[in-house]
Order: sequence, then structure tokens, then C-alpha cells
Amino acid sequence: MKKPRRVSLSTQIVEELIKKIETGDWPLQTKIPTEAQLTEQFEVSRNTVREALQSLIQAGLLESKAGDGTYVIATNKFEANMYHELDKVEYQEIAEARQLLEKNLAFLAAKKRTDADLVAIEAALNTRNNPEFTLAELALKDIDYHIEIAKAAHNSIMLDVYQSISTYLFQLIFDHMQQDVTFNHDDSQQLHSELFEAIKAQDSQLAEAIVARISSY
Repeated sequence: MKKPRRVSLSTQIVEELIKKIETGDWPLQTKIPTEAQLTEQFEVSRNTVREALQSLIQAGLLESKAGDGTYVIATNKFEANMYHELDKVEYQEIAEARQLLEKNLAFLAAKKRTDADLVAIEAALNTRNNPEFTLAELALKDIDYHIEIAKAAHNSIMLDVYQSISTYLFQLIFDHMQQDVTFNHDDSQQLHSELFEAIKAQDSQLAEAIVARISSY
């Protein structure tokens, strides 16, 4: 038999706060309740709440902005660690990681996708291909589309990694759209539509090849 687990009050509060972040009750960039509000909510001392918040700030899940409040900046410790590491790497390394991840995720998605996955991917594709989007909006919706493909790959580790670097990928894609004079929105729409069709047909090799063309820009 396992011994009963004894944890401090602050650790219990940390666990409760992490649940709120991981379940989406407190999404990214959300300003969380104040120390006073959390103290009242959990019925513990203010020092206990402060200790819990400091623990999550040090772990990289929360950020305290002087004179403003405390915000969610990562959804889990894995993501926080990824952000910390990505701040150190070169732009080209992120581009290479993107290409490898998206190719392999598309390959797996074509093999493992379900009918429900196809519905989600197609909905994200239709949103992404809105011709009225600004380049920034298009870059965001492009990431959303590839995240749906990542989900269809049914590999939780690869999904976590892709979602963790998505903020950096947005900047990568947006910069390209702004700087590359050869970028064509219609061509981009066509490629992403072809990718959906390859996944729908469960043609893994074709899906991988199309992503190689997409992520090369």
C-alpha cells in the first residue's frame, strides 16, 4: 500500500491553479484573480496564495506585470520549458523543426485520421482560406489548421511539441508572407486544400510531399 500523500497548503493551491490553466478555465493571456480574491476563494492565508503564485511564476506558467496583475503565459510546465528553450535558438532552427514536425504529423494524420478529424480539419481549412483575412489573421488561421492536422495524427507528444512552438511558428509564417514577394494567397489556398484531400484519401506519402512544399516557404 502507498503511504498517504501529505502536501503543504501552498502545493495544494498550486495543483488547483494548474487545473484551471490546463482545463482552459484560465486560457493563455488571461489575467487571473488577485491574491486577495484567491485568498478568499481558497480560504487560506495570503502568504499561502503568494507562495503558490510565485511557484508558478518561477515554473514559467504565470507572469506578474507590475501595476497590472498576473497572467497565464503557458498551459503546462512542458510548454513553459519549451518557451524557455526556444528563446535561445536561431530562427532557422525553428523553421527546420517546423518542416520536420508538419511533414510527420501530416503523414500520421493521413494514416490515422477519423471522420470526426476530417470534419475539424475541413472546418479549419475553410476558415483559413478566407480571402478577406489580413496576413496576420491568415498566419494565425494557418497555425489553427495545422494544429487540427496534428490532433488527427493522434500522437500526444508530437501535438504538445507543435502547440508549444506555435507562437514562434506564427511569427515565422507571418514574416514570410510579409517579406516574400512571390507569396501568392491563391496558391497557398490550393496547396492547403490539396493537403486536406490527401489526408482524406489517406495518402500519407502525398500528404508528406505537399507539406514539404508548404513548409519550405
